[in-house]
Amino acid sequence: MAAMSFLNGWIRRFRNSTLLRRMGTLTTGTMLGQAIQLVNLVVLAKFYPLSDVGIFSVFFAVVGTLTSAAMLGYEMLVPAVPEEDIRPFLKSVAVLPIATALLFSAVAYLAGYEHWAAVAPWIAGAAIQRLGEMYNVRLNLFGRVALARLLPALLMSGILATFIVAKGTMANMIAWQSHLVFVLGLFYAAFSLPLKALATRDPWRTMVRTLRDASSAPLFLMPSNVLNLIAYNVPVVVINKWFGPDLAAQYAYVLRFGFGPVSLIGGTLYQVFYGLLTEAARSKNSALFDQFMRARRMVLYAALAAAVGIAVAYPIGFRLFLGPQWMTAGWISMIFAPFFGTMIYLTPLSVSLNTFNRQFYELKTQIHYFLISAFSFGAAIALHNSWVGFALFSGLGCLRYAALLRDINQILIENKVVTDVGGQTA
Repeated sequence: MAAMSFLNGWIRRFRNSTLLRRMGTLTTGTMLGQAIQLVNLVVLAKFYPLSDVGIFSVFFAVVGTLTSAAMLGYEMLVPAVPEEDIRPFLKSVAVLPIATALLFSAVAYLAGYEHWAAVAPWIAGAAIQRLGEMYNVRLNLFGRVALARLLPALLMSGILATFIVAKGTMANMIAWQSHLVFVLGLFYAAFSLPLKALATRDPWRTMVRTLRDASSAPLFLMPSNVLNLIAYNVPVVVINKWFGPDLAAQYAYVLRFGFGPVSLIGGTLYQVFYGLLTEAARSKNSALFDQFMRARRMVLYAALAAAVGIAVAYPIGFRLFLGPQWMTAGWISMIFAPFFGTMIYLTPLSVSLNTFNRQFYELKTQIHYFLISAFSFGAAIALHNSWVGFALFSGLGCLRYAALLRDINQILIENKVVTDVGGQTA
């Protein structure tokens, strides 16, 4: 009887809470997409040697980092752009992905990167899809955002299965996956963006003004995102060069599996919180502020549970599902468990930085993060011991997030979302 009463209470809360409804929709799509992606990684490791998995991991690290710079950070401001400026703003930033993707591909070719031809389509497609996602966040259409998480993972499974059956090479699979990302990005943007409105002519001065008003994007958001991704993606390349592709593959898998719960919990809540907090800030809705602060406390419990789960389950999972040669990844995941837990908690709270135009704090934090990564893996190279790098990166990363939490609390107090760090609403 008590259990039924508890369940009915949660159902009523879900129906009455804007935040919970949005979170439930996006979490379902993200969870399914993440599950399929992780299954794809397991299958990849089962049917391809560690060295090939290392090649794929390096490619994914390269395009993942460059994609964050493809739109100069402007897509992150889509939910907060005033209604009268959203059309010229979208038109202005929509031309960026193709141009920057071609530039990055040319640089990769000049640098002698083997898979340079696959760089441009992947970056362009992922960036275009990201623009569509953020426009859906603005409209609080989280079902469409969930679709963007689920569909690519399903189609990637089809490509992976085809190449396993046909015994295709890793190079060809990278090329096919890259072009799939491009096609999906175009279709998703066409489905999500207001194409008729974008076809309307706007004075070029208006378009330039909207970019100038959003100058915090290239000045703070894009450098922050790039530094953040460099901090954990470049070590994949470094480890590949100094310690071999096998260890690079294992470290990359720890990141991919570790960022599973980070994306599911932290990333999902980031987009939901962003839509909620910007709506609350625009409308001065104190009830929405209350929902944000209550949800913040629940995220802490989820982050603690996730950290414990990663430390306990991942070593067993790597050994059981991928084999004894992957046990190194299990030990690395134990070292990184506190770092992933801290990231889960802080990721959704960092929407405060964009909502209240405090992107400088994010840039400052990401500079620290980059320096931590450089110091940690520089020490690993100097001492010829990769474990030194893993331990330093995780420990110092947790301290870095503690400093970010202090800044976020101060911003919430300054903007009267709360009156103290305990969360009392102003």
